[in-house]
Amino acid sequence: MKPLRSAAGFTLLEIVVVVSIAAALLGLAYTSWRGYTAKERLRFGIIAVASDLREAQERAKEARLQYTVTFTASSSAYVIASSSGTFVENARLPDGVTIGADDVVTFSAFGQPDAAHIITIQNATENGTVSVNATGGISYSTP
Repeated sequence: MKPLRSAAGFTLLEIVVVVSIAAALLGLAYTSWRGYTAKERLRFGIIAVASDLREAQERAKEARLQYTVTFTASSSAYVIASSSGTFVENARLPDGVTIGADDVVTFSAFGQPDAAHIITIQNATENGTVSVNATGGISYSTP
């Protein structure tokens, strides 16, 4: 007489199939997560630059001093400084996010920019812009 096979447990083949499917799903999720985090870092960087430009503009009006925001191409750092040298801030963008081109935005003692500016902020796959119009309005566009 043959011994009856126990119904409890899984075969090795079943376990290998389940682990393979789980690994494939995790791989897809990880790739998607990386893309999502890169896009969110870029959005955060764009909003931070717009906010820092507004801060420099308001500080210029408050202190009645000229303020400059200096951007360096392919760098994740930029500098906000007063003309008197009493205020200097070294700001940084999130990892993987850089400035597209050199630019210097100067705000007069009344908060007026020297000219209209478009600052491009980018990561490896996308970019966005922060715009300063000639009358001092600051806006941004994200991907």
